[in-house]
Amino acid sequence: MGRKRTGWRLLATAGLLAVGLAACSSAPAPPDGSAGSVADRPVPAAIRHLPLTDQAGRRVTLASWPGRTVVVVPFLTLCADICPMTTGNLVQVQRALRADGAASAVVLVEVTVDPGRDTPGRLAAYARLTGARWPLVTESPAVLRRLAGFFGFDYRKVPEGQPPDVDWLTHRPLTYDVDHSDGFVVIDPSGVERFVTGGAPAFHGTLPAALHRFLSPVGRRHLDHPARPSWTPTDLLDAVGWSMGRALPAAPAGGGS
Repeated sequence: MGRKRTGWRLLATAGLLAVGLAACSSAPAPPDGSAGSVADRPVPAAIRHLPLTDQAGRRVTLASWPGRTVVVVPFLTLCADICPMTTGNLVQVQRALRADGAASAVVLVEVTVDPGRDTPGRLAAYARLTGARWPLVTESPAVLRRLAGFFGFDYRKVPEGQPPDVDWLTHRPLTYDVDHSDGFVVIDPSGVERFVTGGAPAFHGTLPAALHRFLSPVGRRHLDHPARPSWTPTDLLDAVGWSMGRALPAAPAGGGS
C-alpha cells in the first residue's frame, strides 16, 4: 500500500543561493543538493490558509504556527511501503529538535493523501501507535488538490492488490490503495518555501516495532535498501536549520521517540 512514486517539483536555484549565502559566514550553508533543491518562493495566503483538520479534530492551516518553520510531509496511514520510514525519520528529527531546544521553533505536519479514509480518529490512532507527536492532518479532496498542485507532489487512487491487505484499524479488507510521491517541503517563518525534495526516506537504526509492523515485504526491502534519491533525518535538519539561519546538530540513528 502507498507505493512510492516520484513526482515532486525540483527547483534549479541551488547554485545561485549557494553563491549568495557563501559570503555570509554566520549563516549555515545551503543543504546538500543531493537531498533536494533549495527554493525562494512565497507561499500565497490562499494556500497557507486552506482548511485542515488535525488528529484532535481541531481546524488548523499552514498559517497556524506564525514565526515557526513548517515542514510539510505527504503520507497516508494505510501505507505499508514508504510512509512508516517517513514517520520513523520524523520521530528522530523531533527528538533531535527537542534535544537542541529548537522544538518550539519548528512544526512538522504530515498531510494525508488519503482523505477519504484518514479521518481525525484514524490519524489519532496512528499517532498513538507510532509515537508521532506533531500534527497529522486531513482535508477535503478539493483542498488536497490545491495543496498538491502548489507544492508539486503527486498522488492517485489505484486498485488494491489481490489478495487485498487488511486495514490495521478496522481489520477489514482494503478496497483501494494510493500511490504517491515522497519527500518534504520546508517553509520558513515568513511563509517562503525554502527547500523541497521528492526523495524517499532512508531510515538508519532500528525502526520502532509499531512502525515495522506496518511494512509489507516490499516495504521491508525498501527499509534495507532505500530508493534513490533519498533523505535522512540529518538532511531534513540541515534544511530546517538553513531556513532558521542557524545550524542544527545531526540526528542520531535509533528508533526511540
